[in-house]
Amino acid sequence: MSESGRRRSLGASIRLYTVLGVYLLVTTFPFYYMLLTSLRVPKDVYRREAMLTPDNLTLANYVTVLTSSGMQTWISNSIVVSFASTTISVAISVLAAYALARLKFFGAQTMARSVLFTYLVPGSLLFIPLFLIMSNLGLLNTLWALVISYQTFNVPFCTWMLLGYFRTIPEELEDAARIDGCTRMGVLGRIILPLAGPGIVTAFIFGFTNSWNEFLLAVVMAQRSELRTIPAGLYSFQVGDVLLWGQLMAAALLATLPVIILFTLVQRFVVQGLTVGSVKG
Repeated sequence: MSESGRRRSLGASIRLYTVLGVYLLVTTFPFYYMLLTSLRVPKDVYRREAMLTPDNLTLANYVTVLTSSGMQTWISNSIVVSFASTTISVAISVLAAYALARLKFFGAQTMARSVLFTYLVPGSLLFIPLFLIMSNLGLLNTLWALVISYQTFNVPFCTWMLLGYFRTIPEELEDAARIDGCTRMGVLGRIILPLAGPGIVTAFIFGFTNSWNEFLLAVVMAQRSELRTIPAGLYSFQVGDVLLWGQLMAAALLATLPVIILFTLVQRFVVQGLTVGSVKG
């Protein structure tokens, strides 16, 4: 490589790493500030001269959150509700997405487009009718109310994600299985689901995250303190017009751990192009 070429390459590398450094700073700074706030006593939270420096740190907020609040119950409720609602949503979405992607029937394209529109409906328009439905079913103040209510946004979202993924799977694989005598459900179970594994895992992750972070329905449907999920529980750190910033930041950081662990465990499954090259020609 010539001297000028090396200079251009070095300049491009410097620009790239500069942009990446700025992006890293912007994305990590909120977590750094949350961590510092969670490790401070109330009187130090508003000290401007030491706002960004790790001075006088303590674990008192974490001790208080873990021992004097319902944090463990909130995390347990969130895990149960998020896992149950997402599992049901993904099971329904697999069938719905496969039908819309492969079956030819009147209105299929319109129905496929309506899936996305349904997901875009604001939750604030749904919580009143959902509240009335759960009240009539006698499910208010139960975790089942949340599990069922979360289907209203998880099913459209997961169906929309899986619909695009199923369309990337070559139909020739299904045709070959059908010629060999496999039924439609057999094709789905033996051909489509193994190939669509990364897409299903990705849909599950995002559906789990949506359920984990949901606030409005969690507050409306489960008002008893022992039924609170993480978002509703975090709201309890506001006492009147006073925010317990240290405890709130500590609880918020603890609340991210299960999701981080989940992403770490399944990130290797989130790949693209699994079926590339599976069909010749």
